[in-house]
Amino acid sequence: MKKIIFLLLILTGYSVNSKEMRNYVDQPDIDDGYNIHIIYALPSDGIDKKYDLNNQISMLAHQMDKWFNKKTKDRLFPEGQHLKFDRKDDGKIDITFLRLEIENLSISKEGINAVNIIQSEISRLGFNEEKKVYFVVYGGSNKDVCASSQLPQHVQRSVTANTAALYYPGKGDDSCVENNGGFKPEFNNTTRFALHEIFHVLGVVPKCAPDHLVFSNDGTINDGIGGHLTVPSDIMFSVQSNITFSKMDQLDMKSINYYNHDNDCLDLAKSRYVDPTVDNPQLPTYGID
Repeated sequence: MKKIIFLLLILTGYSVNSKEMRNYVDQPDIDDGYNIHIIYALPSDGIDKKYDLNNQISMLAHQMDKWFNKKTKDRLFPEGQHLKFDRKDDGKIDITFLRLEIENLSISKEGINAVNIIQSEISRLGFNEEKKVYFVVYGGSNKDVCASSQLPQHVQRSVTANTAALYYPGKGDDSCVENNGGFKPEFNNTTRFALHEIFHVLGVVPKCAPDHLVFSNDGTINDGIGGHLTVPSDIMFSVQSNITFSKMDQLDMKSINYYNHDNDCLDLAKSRYVDPTVDNPQLPTYGID
């Protein structure tokens, strides 16, 4: 009987070498399948810090959702909205562990574009559900940034753009975890980096937003990339502005750009990836046909 239980655990994607069960596959959905699935991914040469087992990633997700709920209260819904993180039938967040078949250097050297390498890897490993978007906590470095994401509005519909990544610790000098950052029971800069990128992969900020910002060719890593706002206090302000990043604590307070607005742009308040979900919810839109 013990051997049978052992085999069942392996086949269903659980670890039997830890007090807590480690998931190697996406667990069965308890909702409509439109959710944000979290992955803890390591490069082939990465050190396993067990962030999926020691509640570090769960705490990060909790802080992101807590902030989002606070900022959305008494807007579209009196009690606010929540991010639709993928959950198991016990209500806990479904976090998958993946060991990628690529070394850290191959990912780190890509800088802001490293998310494209990660997306390709997780897709090859089976994480390519059409309904899901993926948030990857990557346990490695990045030569340029602390987090980055794919921008659906800047690719053709035939191109998959469904992944946001947090590089932890990220840049070689650990700037992604110091200076009011890290996995902590509070909303800090690491939480901002992560939530900023998740919003991107959900389609924020749409090109038609009145305050949409597109970086000009001035020799920065974000040349020509849109998806941000010109409003310094907004969480979707440029992540290059490290001096003001800690002050980015608003969610489209004018309600004209990407949340609870009355124009024809994508509206995060009406997204399939938030809850409660409105009738006829929206999906991220693609900018090139």
